Amino acid sequence: MSASPATTETHGILVRRDPWYRHPMFVWVLKATAINFILPFFNGVMLGFGEIFANEFMYKYGWFGFSRPALGINGVHPNATREYKTTIQTEVKREQQQLQNEGVLLLD
Repeated sequence: MSASPATTETHGILVRRDPWYRHPMFVWVLKATAINFILPFFNGVMLGFGEIFANEFMYKYGWFGFSRPALGINGVHPNATREYKTTIQTEVKREQQQLQNEGVLLLD
């Protein structure tokens, strides 16, 4: 009697061998891995995108009284940046005038 690769005959008993990917233990490990590792990953991704989406809409449409503050350079309010710039410019002009009064020649 000829034996096929998937079945063998021993002492009148027919033994069927399943491929490795259909083994119940392998399928169980695959399911457990999918449920415990892959599903939480996608859950976290969806939660993250949902939070970003909700945050953008909340600020865009001003829900619950939230609005984005007007920011200047490096998170400093634009008026503060303007005031700082004018203060520095007046300081530089004052120092230049002091040097001119002392007789020092400035080259630009």
